Amino acid sequence: MKKIIAILFIPLFLFASDIVIKYENLKPFYYKNQIVNLKIKILSAKPNLLFSNSPNIDLNITQINPYIYKLNARFKADKQNKIIEIYNNEQNETINLNKIIKIKNLPKIDHFSGVLANNLKIINPISSKYETNKTILSFTIKCKNCNLRDFNLSKKENLKVLSNNEATFYIILPKNKKELTFYYYNLLQNKFDKIEIPIILKENTISTQTNINPNENKFFTPLNLLLLILTAIGLVVFLIYQRVWLLIFPLLFIVLILIQFLPKGEVVLKKGTKLQILPTQNSTVFYIVKKKKKVKILNKRGNYLKVKINNKIGWVYENN
Repeated sequence: MKKIIAILFIPLFLFASDIVIKYENLKPFYYKNQIVNLKIKILSAKPNLLFSNSPNIDLNITQINPYIYKLNARFKADKQNKIIEIYNNEQNETINLNKIIKIKNLPKIDHFSGVLANNLKIINPISSKYETNKTILSFTIKCKNCNLRDFNLSKKENLKVLSNNEATFYIILPKNKKELTFYYYNLLQNKFDKIEIPIILKENTISTQTNINPNENKFFTPLNLLLLILTAIGLVVFLIYQRVWLLIFPLLFIVLILIQFLPKGEVVLKKGTKLQILPTQNSTVFYIVKKKKKVKILNKRGNYLKVKINNKIGWVYENN
């Protein structure tokens, strides 16, 4: 059947030098930064075409026969130049996608994440204590047909894109904030959809244990305050009874405090090592080591080491 169709098209091109281009699913307009999946059908008077395209176009080419091609062009609707060149020894045609599609701006609303998608879901939100008056919230974003690289609620570096449809994100919030709210534009329903993520700190979980979060050790922790109180009581008892052996207890408490601040050794991190917020398998990655580097170990938890690199403190898997 395909051969018959090709034969029927050949007479149309006997005296033509152009390439016929058909846009099969072109919409009247696209919103700014929307991901476009454009299907293009190419009919050629001469066989065996070649294609080249701009780096910002993800182009998938299917050859039906030597004269007919189907292209699926995936790109973002913005002002960057997007060109597809079609050619062979006798023919040449240029598709300028910026001139093919019409772009409209979305209405401006507060707390817009910048994402347009068929749908968007938040997976595995984790709330953790981060310093005294702050909370860190991390989660995974999953969506379909979305411009996920544009997701932004605070700083751009908080986003790590895993694929076209999945990313991880973390944000540091005030301690008293109870939920995180933002909007994305639902392309299927043509409206802004609201996303609400509750911030729940659960006691006795790894995310709230002492010294888990990737910030510097602090002297006045609850444990250290207790040890200081016991040291003071021990010294008072020694002064009252004047027995040398009574100094053993306050000295022991002081040693326990000092041990926390002693270096725990050094390690060399491999290039590409991922620095995580928490010492867990699904924790958010917020920095990747760019080159091999020696660092000091601040703490250890299971198979994870707490380290400081380039003024960033986090957890790395021990095998790295």
